Amino acid sequence: MIKAAALKPVTTGDMNIVNNVLTNGRQNIKIEHSEEENLVPHVVESLACQMVDLDDYIKDYLRELRSLYASKKDTFHLTMDHIPLEKKGEIIKLFENLQGVFSGVYYCENCDVLYGKLTYSPKAQKFIDGIYMEIACRKMVKDILCEFENKYSKRFNLYSNTIVKTANGTIQQEFDLIIESPSDGHIYLIEIKSGNNFNEFDKFYNIGCKYHVIPKRLMMINNYLSNEQIESIEYFCEYYCVNLKNDSLRKKIFTMLENDL
Repeated sequence: MIKAAALKPVTTGDMNIVNNVLTNGRQNIKIEHSEEENLVPHVVESLACQMVDLDDYIKDYLRELRSLYASKKDTFHLTMDHIPLEKKGEIIKLFENLQGVFSGVYYCENCDVLYGKLTYSPKAQKFIDGIYMEIACRKMVKDILCEFENKYSKRFNLYSNTIVKTANGTIQQEFDLIIESPSDGHIYLIEIKSGNNFNEFDKFYNIGCKYHVIPKRLMMINNYLSNEQIESIEYFCEYYCVNLKNDSLRKKIFTMLENDL
């Protein structure tokens, strides 16, 4: 098992399978299988974080690019006349640096349009479809856990793409991120939604109830939710919601973990 002090996700090189890591009767969870698809290069992680930082400005672009993938078209032209001047340069630079995902990127200043071509490799398409959000959130959660550990001298394990079951094995679910506290056996489940079509908040609540992580140990990251929507969902469904604005991920992970100190 990965040592908590390192706060690294489970990787293929470190460990492909975690068998029966923990069965916690109160939480009704058993970690069945944890597998990191591939450890991404640092440059890819950095690009993913930049995309999340600019998410408010590129959401519509990503939606358009996904539709191009779906329709098997490879050329894009993105109008930039609505983008603030101070962000326009950052977005152009980001698209230029996403080499392997895009090619032939250039900006027409006269028409205020960004042009380029999509790469139709599985990894490139998955990255645009939402894997970038998972990569960036994993990095952010890892950094937040390091900060929390230093403050409270408490150790954690962080798992990615992890299958969990109920203690009797009747229900199986995969979660994007799982935080485990070895000292007290608590498990915290995090699911990441990168699209604007998710609205099954009741289903997520039911899943949380079956694993006994409602309330206080279940979190959804969804950058399309407004602060008002988050407030409503958290009140009625009793799990944490985060839209990554204003340091909200750090604040809510701290709150979630501090509940069990």
